[in-house]
Amino acid sequence: MKTRHYILIALALLSTATYAQKKKPVAKKKPVVAVKTDSEHATMTTHAKALYEDMLPNTQRIFVIDSTVVDCDNVLSAIPLPKAYGTYVDYDTFFNKQTGCKQQVFVNGFGNKCYYTKLGTDSITRLYMCDRLGDGWGTPRPVKEINNEFTDISYPYMSSDGLTLYFSGVSKTEGLGQRDIYMTKYDAEAGVFMSAENIGLPFNSVADDYAYIVADADRMAWFASTRRQPKGKACVYAFVPSEQRSNYNIDELGRNRTIKLASLMSINETWSSPKNRDKAMVQLNKLRANAGKAVAEKDIILFVVDDKHTYTNINQFASDATRRAYYDIVRQNNDLQSIRNKIETLRVQYHNATESGRTSIGARIANLEKEELDTRAAIKRAEQDLRRKESSLLKN
Repeated sequence: MKTRHYILIALALLSTATYAQKKKPVAKKKPVVAVKTDSEHATMTTHAKALYEDMLPNTQRIFVIDSTVVDCDNVLSAIPLPKAYGTYVDYDTFFNKQTGCKQQVFVNGFGNKCYYTKLGTDSITRLYMCDRLGDGWGTPRPVKEINNEFTDISYPYMSSDGLTLYFSGVSKTEGLGQRDIYMTKYDAEAGVFMSAENIGLPFNSVADDYAYIVADADRMAWFASTRRQPKGKACVYAFVPSEQRSNYNIDELGRNRTIKLASLMSINETWSSPKNRDKAMVQLNKLRANAGKAVAEKDIILFVVDDKHTYTNINQFASDATRRAYYDIVRQNNDLQSIRNKIETLRVQYHNATESGRTSIGARIANLEKEELDTRAAIKRAEQDLRRKESSLLKN
């Protein structure tokens, strides 16, 4: 067991994704040098200042391509993550509930695992994971290794290797201020996550840092931060993930310039050349164009409300409730198609089966045909109810 643990640690350090910053133990009696970056750092605790001083010489060298300022709760709109890496879905949409929860559910690219956070009755937000079983999802499992160490957990993202999990949270011992970004590795054999590590500077700050997302095959990554932003706003940084980690040399650059780079005071100082930045922007704009096209196609629908109104875009619904009702009908239609596919598969098996086998398969086909009829009837009722509600809203 110990040998496997050491191997996993080695893999974490050799990963092509951004590594967690290796931190030195913070000496209790070590004098803390005042951090002179901007007024935000005046709010840092003594322990946070010591952590910052420890992280500063290990600030990772990164290539920030672009930055976009958006509302804090809308950072995903500025992250054009290709669907192959996974998708984020609103909590209420995913679970077909109306809780008003603003959390996001991350579904991996294979569509067989999801990760999300949920606020408990004790006002603590915890992380959960869930496996897909057939046409549905299994029982959610709390990720105790993370829940025991962090609060205010949000924006979980499982990278394409299926082992590296990034998330945001508040730690009493490893954080600089509000939420910081952390990384952990999953031990598939033991079924547990290893101890999470703060990924360090320049990704984290005394402000709120979150939503670290990597599209490694496309050589693109993003994270959000409220540093130097007005209340309610966050800046989403797009950067090129390093194939191999390298740090700035504080002895060569000097303390003041290293602090500027660690705080991302000027993103153009991270460029190796304007030409390389222009080349990277081409790739970023390509991802943005593809994401915009995917959103536009997703919004296209065809729903007849009445003789005078036919909707061709999801945003034409008069309320969030009727819009969710439409999405529920879409899910029911997907279930219906899945039932049809199962029936067709069983019919092929029926013709090739022995006489005894046909009895069992025939019974399964009969049950599915009944389920198909019931699902069709449920869809019809749901569509009629939606038309009544939407018509009523249009009249008002």
